[in-house]
Amino acid sequence: MTTEEKDRLEIVKEVCSLQDCTLQEIYNFIKTGKASTDVVLDTTPADGVYLVMRDGLCDKFTGTNLILDCDNPVIGIGIKQGNRDVIVALKDVADGDDVTLTTREDTTDYDGYIPEHIDAVADWNGEANTAHLREIGLNPAIALNDGKYIPSVGEMYLIYTHLREINAALRHIGGMEIADEWYLTSTENSAAYAWLLNLSNGHLYDGYAKASSKGRVRPVSAFIS
Repeated sequence: MTTEEKDRLEIVKEVCSLQDCTLQEIYNFIKTGKASTDVVLDTTPADGVYLVMRDGLCDKFTGTNLILDCDNPVIGIGIKQGNRDVIVALKDVADGDDVTLTTREDTTDYDGYIPEHIDAVADWNGEANTAHLREIGLNPAIALNDGKYIPSVGEMYLIYTHLREINAALRHIGGMEIADEWYLTSTENSAAYAWLLNLSNGHLYDGYAKASSKGRVRPVSAFIS
C-alpha cells in the first residue's frame, strides 16, 4: 500500500464511523481518492502485472494489495507490456491435469499453420487459433467460458517473461500457480502438431501431437479492449 493509500485509509476509518460506506466505495476511495462506484481505475494501464476484478477494475500488483470487496472478486491476473496484453486465468483447466488439445485428427482445410520457429514466436492470435481448434474438435476438458481462449506462442512467452510476478500475484489471491511444466499453445505447426512451451526453461517444441499428446493449459482472455 502506498503512502497516499494509507492516508486515505485513515480518512475512511473516520468517515465510515459517521456514515454508511459500501466496500466498493471504500476500495475506490483508497485506490483513487474517489468514492464513486463508476470509477474505472485505469483504462490504459502502464506496463506491469495487475489484479483484475470482475467488474473490470484493475489494480497494479504490489504484493500488499487489499482485497476489500467480496462481491467484486479478482477474476484473473493482467499483464501489459507495450501493446501486448492478456488476462491469465486463476487456474489451469482440468485442475492442472495434462490434456490433449483436440479429440480427433485435423481434417479441416486450414491455411493458418505456422511451421517455422521464428514465425511461431511472433504469433499473437490465440483467440483465432482457438476458434480453429474448436472447429477440429476441442477437448471438452478444456472448458473455456467468458471470452477465454488458449494462448498463442507469443502470448505464452508474455506469460513466461512475467512468470515470477504472476505466480506471486496468484499466491496473494489464492489462485493456482503456473507450474514449471510444458504448457500447450494454440499455435499449430501442422495438421497433426502444435507448439508447446516449457515454462521451466523457455524451450519451445513443435512436435506436440494435438490429438494424442498431453500437456497443461492455462486459459487467457483479453485485458485491454
